[in-house]
Amino acid sequence: MRRFIYLIIFINFLLICLPGKSYCHAASSQIKLEWDHLRPTMRSDRNLDTMSLHLFEKFIETPNRSMYRGITITRPRGDITWKNQNKNSSAVGIGPAYMLRFGKHYSAKLSAAFDISGGLIIYNKRFPAGGEYYNFMWRIGPKFIYKINEISSLSIGYTRMHVSNGLRTNNPSYEAHGVSLGFITKF
Repeated sequence: MRRFIYLIIFINFLLICLPGKSYCHAASSQIKLEWDHLRPTMRSDRNLDTMSLHLFEKFIETPNRSMYRGITITRPRGDITWKNQNKNSSAVGIGPAYMLRFGKHYSAKLSAAFDISGGLIIYNKRFPAGGEYYNFMWRIGPKFIYKINEISSLSIGYTRMHVSNGLRTNNPSYEAHGVSLGFITKF
């Protein structure tokens, strides 16, 4: 129960301390929808295939940096070897996420970015097997962005992910990497 209380305190801290804009404001918001399919890295004891959908809204922008906040929905499927036993570790998770993007424009249509994101994911069961109902998901990787028109862009990139609950015990973390596709538009 104590861990759950710490989790609630952490989420409230993020929601209170990060600046935001008023939703009463009439300006359009920039929304980023990203999908990634990540496969396990070299560890042979973590065979988890992860599909995730990330929905972000930009809330801070400077010339070469922008910050997004949003939600991540993830569906890892597969199994892990934990304490010398092969265990099914398929689950569904959802949680708040934040992303920091460093970008560089190469032309009016093409730019490159380096994204760093993190979030707290709550799963429908202990994930991976032997873990907890929550994990932290960290993602990092480069992207190429093609501007379709004044309000829409497409992106493709490589993403590396680490999932861990941060505990010293009962922490069957895993890592994955793969392709990320995104669509950015203003509403």
